[in-house]
Amino acid sequence: MQSSKRSESDWQGLVSEFLVCKRKLESKKEALFILSKELDTCQQERDQYRLMANQLRERHQELKKKYGELIDGDSSLPPEKRNQVNLGQLLRDSRERVKQLTGEVKDLTQRLAETQGDNKLLRMTISRQRLGDEEVGVRHFPAHEREDLVSQLERAGRQMEEMEHTIKSLTDELQDVKAERGVFREKADRLNVELNHILGNHESRIIDVDALCMENRYLHDRLTQLQEEVSLLKSNIMKYKTALERRKNSSTYGKSQKSSLTGVLSAKQVQEMLLEEQGCSLPATPQSICDLKSLATALLETIHEKNLVIQHQRHTNR
Repeated sequence: MQSSKRSESDWQGLVSEFLVCKRKLESKKEALFILSKELDTCQQERDQYRLMANQLRERHQELKKKYGELIDGDSSLPPEKRNQVNLGQLLRDSRERVKQLTGEVKDLTQRLAETQGDNKLLRMTISRQRLGDEEVGVRHFPAHEREDLVSQLERAGRQMEEMEHTIKSLTDELQDVKAERGVFREKADRLNVELNHILGNHESRIIDVDALCMENRYLHDRLTQLQEEVSLLKSNIMKYKTALERRKNSSTYGKSQKSSLTGVLSAKQVQEMLLEEQGCSLPATPQSICDLKSLATALLETIHEKNLVIQHQRHTNR
């Protein structure tokens, strides 16, 4: 009996150990799956970095080759010839620099001589004015005044140098502006030639881009004005149609009254009515008063439209 109990307890212990081992196996399996995913990701990143490294290496080789040719000269020449070419270029540059420095030295020497002469003349002039003696030399010039004049002369020389540098920089800017102006002028000429070629290549009539833009702007303003006039005419037509329908529907008066006074009157009809001697002998009826109001409204609208047209025409002429 005890052996059977021990075997049952052993079996339960084995089952529990089996379950524990099974759980450990599942956890190890999940960990292995995660590690496999991370391995795939690392391999992909490794491939990308390797590709980037190869690209950078190729780029480095290209740049090295390119700038090596620029530094070493033409690779088709032998080394001795290449060195001779580089030395010749350096010699030419040094000669040009020597010529430039020689010219600057001559200029400075001439300016120094002129400054010394001006200084001497200034000293003699001031001494003559002080002593009133035309035969006075430099020996009568005081030392402290001489030092003050020399310092003033040095300041004037520095100011002159600054002004010369300013003039030189302004001259360079002027040359740059002239060069840009020439570039833009050539560009405009090329655009005019291309535009003329596109529009038919008429030799007698060269198309100008600026003139074409101005004409386009004028035509746009004119089109806007015409559209506004068309809208005004449409509104007047709608008013005339409404008045005509109202007159057609009214059957109070006869044919003579319909032809003489209507809401739709032309300028000639209005002039004839105003010049008519019996024009003021209308009966004081509601219909005649309505006709007179329609006439006055039509005249005011016509005057308003004419004023708008004149304003648009003035704006276009500007």
